[in-house]
Formats: sequence, structure tokens, C-alpha cells
Amino acid sequence: MRRAGQRHGRRAGWAMMTALAAFGCVDDQETPVQPVDMAPTVDSARPDVQPTPDAAPPPDAAPAPSCGNEDDLWPNQEAAAASPIEVGFTRADLFICPETDDFFRLPLVAGRAVTVTLVADPPRTDLDLALLDLDGALIAESTGEAGEEQVDHVAEADGEVLVRVSGYLDQAAFYGLTVSGTCRLDAQCGPAQICDRYAGRCAPLGGDCGADDYEPNDRDDAPSALPLPLSVDGVICEQDRDWFALPAEEGAAFEALAAAPPGTDLDLFVIDAAGEVVASATNDSDTNPERLIVSGLPAGDYRLGVVLFVPDDVAGVEATYRLEVVGRSGAGCAIDRDCLGDGLPRCADGLCRPAEPGAALGGRCGSDADCGDDAALCYTGGAGGHDNICTRTCQGDFDCGALGGGAFCAAISQTTAICFGGCASDDDCGVFYACLGGSCEVRGPCRADADCAAGERCTAARTGDRYCALPLPPSTCGLDPDHDPNDRPVEATPLAPGGRVEAAICNGDDDWYAIEVPEDGGGSTLAVSAAFRAGVDIDVYVFDARGNPVGSATSPDMTTEAVRVPHVAPGLYRVRVDQFDSDRLADTAYTVEVALEPGEACTVDGGQCARTAPLRSVCDEGSGGCAALEGEGRVALGGRCDSDDDCVEEADLCWAFDGGERLNICTIGCRAEADCGALPGTACTPVNQRFAVCLPPPA
Repeated sequence: MRRAGQRHGRRAGWAMMTALAAFGCVDDQETPVQPVDMAPTVDSARPDVQPTPDAAPPPDAAPAPSCGNEDDLWPNQEAAAASPIEVGFTRADLFICPETDDFFRLPLVAGRAVTVTLVADPPRTDLDLALLDLDGALIAESTGEAGEEQVDHVAEADGEVLVRVSGYLDQAAFYGLTVSGTCRLDAQCGPAQICDRYAGRCAPLGGDCGADDYEPNDRDDAPSALPLPLSVDGVICEQDRDWFALPAEEGAAFEALAAAPPGTDLDLFVIDAAGEVVASATNDSDTNPERLIVSGLPAGDYRLGVVLFVPDDVAGVEATYRLEVVGRSGAGCAIDRDCLGDGLPRCADGLCRPAEPGAALGGRCGSDADCGDDAALCYTGGAGGHDNICTRTCQGDFDCGALGGGAFCAAISQTTAICFGGCASDDDCGVFYACLGGSCEVRGPCRADADCAAGERCTAARTGDRYCALPLPPSTCGLDPDHDPNDRPVEATPLAPGGRVEAAICNGDDDWYAIEVPEDGGGSTLAVSAAFRAGVDIDVYVFDARGNPVGSATSPDMTTEAVRVPHVAPGLYRVRVDQFDSDRLADTAYTVEVALEPGEACTVDGGQCARTAPLRSVCDEGSGGCAALEGEGRVALGGRCDSDDDCVEEADLCWAFDGGERLNICTIGCRAEADCGALPGTACTPVNQRFAVCLPPPA
């Protein structure tokens, strides 16, 4: 499960399926969103007093006399002479004279929080801090006995307030003053600031780093406007942001990918005109490139931001990156599952929309702020808004009753479990799940479409395992005029032994090939290989005519994947080529080759078929090839098998892991010898510290 916890302790990050079924299929990838306590730290406040909108300044007053060490903002010892500052102001070299006050005028924006921090030098100096309206009425203050004070405030209206720093008795002191504020857009911060997307607060924009050919695009209100498809080579640093314009027609979709050198932690954000995040990709540096998909957008002007995350103990980091963006015309949405951006999880009127504010437990959400007080967090699952729910942590199903029927408690990491809601229809579940009895249940493992119910297809999950699923829309990339459509086994492109094909593929594409091993080829070795460029992870799977796996190659860092299937039996074989990931959005060119090499014919006494992997336990001495046993779910407990689907329902599994050293049998899990009574001649045999099965003794 990919979203198993927040990395760096500061944000969510796009690997398990939401129902956490025992089959192990990975459909969607999920991350818990941790709640953030934003309670103010004001010592005292009058919430009924707000800044005075557009109030006239107090009348001029004579400047206070100097005491010799004033800073360059003097004279500001009277409210009438207050020094203008703004959110983002920070100075560490200010000075206050004995028995005086320093005043500052601070503009505020309705709904935005502001934090004013005072630090005296030395800290033991007793200074106080207050916010006043322009008539001098107290809004909030911090009056500790030392010189470290902080005031938080949220303005209900646009306007100005006074910041007052007060000395105590005859003390003169140096001090620092910092003003920070919450934000969604850079325009809500000062001209030399940007909105920190991680903290939601204004931060300095500075430094000479991160310069590239697309500057100035450091602010979200000044993005680079480039035509799509977009491909840029950029430079970024911690103080830099790179923004790009994404104008969208109604129902449009975008896919973006940012690749950087190993160890670089890039994040992507898509925001709308109001600054709301509609999609983000914030995985850690292990996920490189970073990929983002958003769909069903209402028409408007969106912006894509590239941000470099740098840990607090690291400085001076600058990184190069390649950003690619493609846009697709608007298909809109039919159900919530079609909405791929967390910020727009609801499908309404054919478009993806924001969640309703104040959502109850089990309601749709895009972030914690969407949920009501009875929810602890917004859990955003994998692609699609169907599993975005306001929820709470739990220790058992008994904690989840408030989410309604079918709700259950399930672990999302080694330390955290949350409540998952039930379902009303299949639309509330992922494509690999059906809504059964108010709960999303895996539709079932399969070898071919015929194993699935009407309207379902046998589909590979990210793991390569196959499960019955709802049909997926055809891929719009990886198209080969000479071979497509070949996205399904029944569409497989014929490829004769000794043949070679040049093709293209992408993440959303599958390419299938059909190979016929002739009657005189039994006992040979079937060799299948795919070659591709560095930066791409392509996997190769080989199946027999019934859909039984006979070989695979799934290395994560090779440029050639090669499968060798010894002792093949004559007949039809199908090859699935899958692009697991790539550092480019552009289609990957690859070649696939097939050869039939001389090999050893099997014999029953030789036991070659008992040592094949995956297991093909039947030796046809007439052809010299090994074939899978077709038990069709009728093999009784203790009977011979080579895959789970051979066994009766009473069996937990087919034990097929010992390469002929033990009989491959339909068996059950056990805790004690007495559990194995239904399988004479077996003993409860530990497999690991948590699992044991009934097995015959070693040969």
C-alpha cells in the first residue's frame, strides 16, 4: 500500500486497494492525511474586535526623542507614526528605547491568519506584543515575563491593524520581529514572498538560484505560458518555484511528469484560479519521476507548480529536472471514480467538483478542511474520488459504527488503522471490487475473461496478478498502427518463433502477442525478450492457452527483460508486455523477440515438470513438454495440484513451492497437529513464524 503514512512528517503521498482484501491485489494507492492542530497561541484576545476597514490614520504626532540606538524605522514610537509593514516582514535588528512603544501598521486580508512573533535580544529582556485596531482597541496580546512573544489572529474583514511592541520600565533592547500569514495564492503574500505550499504560509522568495530559460515564473500569478504538449528542462531550488499555465476546456484532463536526478524530491501542484489545490503529487525522493493526473476539469485557467522539497537540515540544494505535460480533450466524468484529482473528488453534471464543506463521517472530501468536526481526517485513496472519505482512526470495527452499515476498521500502516465506509453500489468501489452486502469485495482471481461474470474482464493489477474487473477505457497512448488494437489476449498480435517486432508502449497500455509452438517443438525452450531504453521499467509475462502463468521477467532496473520457459508443450502461448513505469510521458519504443531453442524433453521418471516455476506438473511424454494440471476446482484435500484453482473450496491453497521435494497437494493452514486430521499422512508444518500448513514429510 503506497499511502502508508506521511513522509517527512508533513504531507500525504499516490500502494494497496481500499478494501484490503486477502487476495493481495493492488488497485489504488493510498495515504493517510494527518490532522494538523492550528489552534492559536494568543495569551489573551477579544474576538469581537476586528481590524477597522479603510480607517483613516490617526493625526500626526511629534516624534519621540531619540535614545541613541534607534533603528532606521524611527520615529515610530507613536501610533500616528507607525511604520508600515506587511505579511512576510522580518527584521532581527530593531531597537526599542526605555519606557516607550514601537508601532507598526499591518494590512490584513479577510479570512487569512497572521502570526506576529517577537524575540528580544537577549531573550530574558521583558518585552510585550499586542495587536490593536486603528482606534487603539486591543485585539490580541502576548505578555509573558520574557522577551519571546507570539500573537495569532484571523481577520474577518480587509483592513489594517497596529502591531505594538512595549518595553518594560527602563529597559532598552534590541529585538526581532517577524510577520507570517496563511495563504493559498502568492498574491496573498507580499511582493517579495511566495506561498509555501507545505505550510500554507507566506515565505520569503529569494536567492539567485533556480534560474532557467522560463523565468520569471516564480509566482503562481505569473506562470510561463507554453503550448501543450509541454516539455521543458528546468532548474529549481528551495527558494524557487516554477509555474506553468494550464488553460482548460470543459472536461479536460492533464497528465504531468517531472523527472530529476536520483535523490531529488520534486512535488507537483495544480491549482485553480482561486488557489485551491485540485491535484498534487507529493511522494518522497524514492518516487522519481513524480507523476500527476487530473481529469474532468471545469473550464478555467489552472496552473501547474513545480516545487523542490528540502529537509530542514539541508541547504544550498539546486536541481535540474525535466517536466512533461500532455492535455486531453474533455470526456468529463460519469461517477466519482472517474475524478482523478483529490481536490475535485465529486462527479456532478459530468464534471469533477470540489467536496462540499463540512462533510460528515463517510462523506466525500479532498482535504482535512472539507470534513466536519466529527471526523479526524480526510483519507484520500488512490486514483478516483470514490474512496476519498472523511473518517477517524480506530482500534476495531466497534469504533466505526458512525460511518454506517458495512464500515470496518483496517490498518493503513504498521501503526495506524482507520475506518472505511461501506458501499451503496459498485460505483463506490474500485474497478477490481463489487459492492456485496454493503462492503467492497474483490471480484475474484482469474486466468481469462471466461472466469469472470458478464460485463467483467480478467485484468492485470499493478502487481501483475490478474483479477476480474470492470472494463477499463482503451489506452490513448502507446498506439502502434501495425499492431493495435492488441491490448487484450483475444487481440494478441501473432508472432512466430524467430520473429521480431518493433512497437511502442506507455503506462496505460498493454501489448499482447500470440506464439504457436508447433507439434515438433515439444520439450524445447521458449525464449521471449523485450529490449528498451534506460529509464523505463517494462515487464514481460508468458501464459499458456488456458491463461496459466508459465514464466515472467519483472526486474526494476534492466533494459532487457528475458523469459525462458523450458520443456514447453506444443500449443498456443500468449505474451503480455507491460510498462510498469517510465521517466517520460512520451511513448516508449521497444523490441520483442521470440525464439524456440533446443531443449530437454520431459519424462515422468525424470521429474523435470516438478521443478518448473511456475509449476507445470504434468509431463506429456509423447511431446516431451510440461503442462499445467487442469483440476478445475475439483481436486480434493490431499490431491495433487499445481495452482490454487485446481482445489476444492475447502482447501486454502495448493502447496506448490518445493520443486518436487514434497508432493504438491491441496492443503489447509493449521495451528496444531489436530487441524490436519482431514489430510492423512500430513503434519502441521511451520512455514514462518505466523503461518503453518498441513504437509507430508520430506521425501
